[in-house]
Amino acid sequence: MADQTILVVDDERAIVSLLADVLEDEGYHVRRAYDGRAALEDVDRAPPDLVLADMMMPRLGGAGLVAQLRERGDETPVVLMSAVYADVDLPGVTFIRKPFDLERVLSVIDRSLAAS
Repeated sequence: MADQTILVVDDERAIVSLLADVLEDEGYHVRRAYDGRAALEDVDRAPPDLVLADMMMPRLGGAGLVAQLRERGDETPVVLMSAVYADVDLPGVTFIRKPFDLERVLSVIDRSLAAS
């Protein structure tokens, strides 16, 4: 877990702050973005070990973010979150429904990182 970086992407700043605080408490390095386009710019600067992103965001949502990452050949594991169920069948992508249980989020992140 040490030295692993997670990019948290959500247009709701309170959710980004909550997730960042929890992940930092777990020992992860956390970067923040508030829409998919900003997330792509962040990934271009330095690829994270995992992206945790909301499905529904202005400018570019989570599914579009994944599509653009994969088009670039970027296989970074992605965990997508949404209050609306999404049938996610993309390689390296896991779905979590909002409202989420923080222990489940941590478990999914741990499994996704271990599998990458």
